[in-house]
Amino acid sequence: MITGWIFICLSSVCSIAIAHFLKSVEFKKLNTIRVLTINYVIAAAVAFLTPGGADIDFQLSEALPALLLAVLVGVIFIGNFFIYSKSVSKNGVGVSVAAMRISLLVPVLLSTLWYLELLEVRQWIGVGTVFIALFLLLPNKRRMIREPLSAAWLLVLLFIGTGLGDGSLKIFEVDFSTQLTKEQFMGTVFFSAMLVGLIVILVSGTFSFKKREIWMGAAIGIPNLYSAIFLIEALERMNGAVVYSTVNIITVLGATILGMARWGDKLTPIQWLGIVTTIISIILLVQ
Repeated sequence: MITGWIFICLSSVCSIAIAHFLKSVEFKKLNTIRVLTINYVIAAAVAFLTPGGADIDFQLSEALPALLLAVLVGVIFIGNFFIYSKSVSKNGVGVSVAAMRISLLVPVLLSTLWYLELLEVRQWIGVGTVFIALFLLLPNKRRMIREPLSAAWLLVLLFIGTGLGDGSLKIFEVDFSTQLTKEQFMGTVFFSAMLVGLIVILVSGTFSFKKREIWMGAAIGIPNLYSAIFLIEALERMNGAVVYSTVNIITVLGATILGMARWGDKLTPIQWLGIVTTIISIILLVQ
């Protein structure tokens, strides 16, 4: 049990570190796509080199649907990471992480509507509070209508993108986990995201990597992979509802404190209410 709590804390620390490094990328005005591409190079290499990732004993024809899903998830991942990087710069660390964490709603609804897993009454209440939390977190709500590219829309896109990514992982777990190992699947996801990044770099003609971008990409790639590994380790030792709720709550609170203490983020009273509502939503959804 104690080991499980250690892995929960480690997973949360990795997630908070990712937010911090992305904020650093924007603060130092580094090229976001180049940094994210290096991040996925590191994450893919580590995933394929771990036990289970290097195993090539599978039938390509049978594994093709899982591989295609992994490619799609890879595209979603790098696009969402790009939005995440811009959001922590514009909206602050805590608010951006909160918007990501309440996207837990998407896999929950997927499980209910597609896989017919029943929700309890308090979980349906959690579904409703998610929308309230997201609305409270949005800054300058009136500007959203007048300015389609305002910072508030980054939170909406972050919520949708993270939800789609998490929902895709649910699909893999239920329908395709017998075709590929989780290491192979995640390695393919990261490799696909890396290829997308390289294509964007080639098209934009910015293939000159700075040393700082390489180091920052590596700094993001390692916690990016191990946040998931530590989460899996915790799930193998403790109840899933406890793990998911605790990791998400620690991450939201930790990222909020980090944003204020290190980056000078300031939250309005309404956004503070949104943070509290986010925590309540997480507890209701997974308990």
